[in-house]
Amino acid sequence: MVSQRFILRSAAGAALLALLSACGGGSNDPIVVTAPVTPVVPVTPTPAQQFATDYGTQVAALGTTAGLSSGAILDTIDDGFLDAGYTKPAMRSQLAQEAAARATNPELAFPGVTLSDVAIGACDANGLCTMTATVTNADADSTSTTFTTRVKLTASKYRLYGDQTQAPTI
Repeated sequence: MVSQRFILRSAAGAALLALLSACGGGSNDPIVVTAPVTPVVPVTPTPAQQFATDYGTQVAALGTTAGLSSGAILDTIDDGFLDAGYTKPAMRSQLAQEAAARATNPELAFPGVTLSDVAIGACDANGLCTMTATVTNADADSTSTTFTTRVKLTASKYRLYGDQTQAPTI
């Protein structure tokens, strides 16, 4: 007959064996040390990057009735905007007319353009700067051209300012 002492020693040995095997059994396994997790700090975009994102998003949205109706693009336009005779109120009116026309005839399409390579520079002491971008109309022939205009930095935010002329410049 097996003694109770043998059973207890066997159980303790088995437990010790299980513990050692779970821990690598005392072998020469390398100890793995992980670096502490560094929290990811979001990068705050510069005003120029934010303007490029906002303006590009709003221009792309003009291809939809909702984008034409929302008026969100007007937030990218300075109150003093003047370009080829167009003012901010005139732009608001034109967008409303486009939205109304599109609502009655969904086949009408506002030119779908995208912006890329947006750069803002040559700023003066009044916060007036030159913005250049590539404008691409990706319809059947995918036409691209360079677009240059003036923007104004006010309260850490760029907005379109225009060329400040009443007459179209071609």
